[in-house]
Amino acid sequence: MNAGFKRLVTFCTLGTPVLLAGLGTPVAAQGNPDFNWSVTPYLWATDTTVDLSFRDTNIGSGNVSFGDLVDALDAAFMIHAEGGDGHWSGFVDLTYLDTSKTNTRQALTIDSESEQIFLDVAAAWWPWGFGDNLNLYGGARYTSFSDSFRFRAAEQVLGEQNQDSDYADFLVGVRYRFDLSQRWTLLTQADTSFGESEGTWLARANIGYSVGKRRQNRILFGYQFKQAEFEDDDLTTDFTYKGAMTGFNFRF
Repeated sequence: MNAGFKRLVTFCTLGTPVLLAGLGTPVAAQGNPDFNWSVTPYLWATDTTVDLSFRDTNIGSGNVSFGDLVDALDAAFMIHAEGGDGHWSGFVDLTYLDTSKTNTRQALTIDSESEQIFLDVAAAWWPWGFGDNLNLYGGARYTSFSDSFRFRAAEQVLGEQNQDSDYADFLVGVRYRFDLSQRWTLLTQADTSFGESEGTWLARANIGYSVGKRRQNRILFGYQFKQAEFEDDDLTTDFTYKGAMTGFNFRF
């Protein structure tokens, strides 16, 4: 078991009791006393910019559009789950991406595979009670990159290379909900993390439209921006992710 997977298991072990404690008691989820907890599968259509620096000198940059990502995508999973009680809640936000691509350069073929995990586990404090407009949260952010490359000439394998890196950070943030009408809301969120990475920060805004006889579920659409910087010896990688997002919020 590699170090990255061990850290992922540790984060889930520490975060799950917080989340389950919230899910076990009926609460006012998102301002409605009839709902106990929520699960939100979502899609974030990102454009990604990558900048590489060696000893503070830029050595290259590139952009991966959402269309390029879809072409290379083998599997993806994005979900947010939350529940709470009184003035506290716990949530887990997970993004998993698995991509592969083949590049042919004259006589050389490069098969690449990439696996990325973004995991937030946090506890949130609600000054006026869980489900009200404002909450502050803190916890942990885990980021993992696993890349493998196979070099071929025709059908002959010339060599393989694997690169694995993972980062664990402390996470702090704030969320605020603006109630625009009985059905329309604006959900905003901003956070930052620090620790093994060189720092990340995120900003998100979603419009929510409540559906169902009790307005128990929400259709979400909005925009998210995230910037993250990671250092490995003398090499620094700066990622900028931005794009539209959409999801469906199930509340129970």
